[in-house]
Amino acid sequence: MFETASATPRFKARFPVKMPSFSFRGGGIVSLLLKLLLIISPLLFLRACVITYVAPDQIGLRQISFGPNKGLQKTLVRAGYRRQIAGYEKIQTFPRNIQLVEFTNDEAEGGGDHRSVGAINVPTVDGYPVAVDVTVIYRVADPFLVVSRFGFGRAYEDNVVIRLTDPSVKQHLGELRAEEFYGDHRLVKAQHLRAELSARFKENGLQLADILIRQYDYPETFQSLTEQKKIQDQSVLTNRALAKQAEVDTRLKLTGAQGQNLINIKTAEFQAQITGINAQRDLYERSRHAEADLLVRKAEAQGSELINRAMEGAGSEKLLRLRKGLALLNSIKGPIYISEDPTDLDKLGSH
Repeated sequence: MFETASATPRFKARFPVKMPSFSFRGGGIVSLLLKLLLIISPLLFLRACVITYVAPDQIGLRQISFGPNKGLQKTLVRAGYRRQIAGYEKIQTFPRNIQLVEFTNDEAEGGGDHRSVGAINVPTVDGYPVAVDVTVIYRVADPFLVVSRFGFGRAYEDNVVIRLTDPSVKQHLGELRAEEFYGDHRLVKAQHLRAELSARFKENGLQLADILIRQYDYPETFQSLTEQKKIQDQSVLTNRALAKQAEVDTRLKLTGAQGQNLINIKTAEFQAQITGINAQRDLYERSRHAEADLLVRKAEAQGSELINRAMEGAGSEKLLRLRKGLALLNSIKGPIYISEDPTDLDKLGSH
């Protein structure tokens, strides 16, 4: 009626996953590996077909292959584990950190995780080509715009960074003379270059962080050519100065001749004025002398007339005899002996 204690129980507990029993036998290890594989395989399949991982230094865009929302989606996919159903959609990733493109001929500066191309040969205004090392620092600001214009991959480096930087550097720095690369003019041109590239990068979905103009390599013949050019420039400046000096001397001589001619003219005018003034003075003196002579003659004539009238009046005979006496005395030469009173007019009148 009663079963023994050693009999097998009628009911057993069953678990979804049976805990493995550790054994050193070969069959137990294989069984354990198979069970682990059965557990991990669905997870790996789910990870491969449904989930993808976007790294922290990347940003993604979801591309749907079919359905109502087919095509590239504008919504950005941030870093982390994200949904990606295999065959239906795919997340295309782009670097979101700072990127570099080196323009240099130095092999030691190239390589690494950034793009490196040859240095930019800038033709300066004075005819000397200068090899300029440039570093362009940028990042992808609008992945959707970049993909829409240049597709997936790094084609934007060739079509935007390299294609725009090379001619812009030649345009702005090419307005300098070779020796001005070490002056303040280069800083001004670099600012203009940075502003232009920043605007053109933005139009293509990139953001320019900075552009560094690091090194300038001049041609080997630069020194000798510069010395020759300086000598030629000095010769040209000397010839210009001599020509200008000759022109100034000519103007000076012409001005001196004009001044001397003006002096001669003014001297002649003044001499003519002096001659006229002297003639007027002589005329005035002669006219005054003539008037004075005329007045004297008139006075003398009037005096003679008055004397004549006086002679015709009373006592004129005595006066006449007196004059005759005086004339007689003036005509006598030698000593005169007078025995009579010469003032006795009556006696003189009787002779």
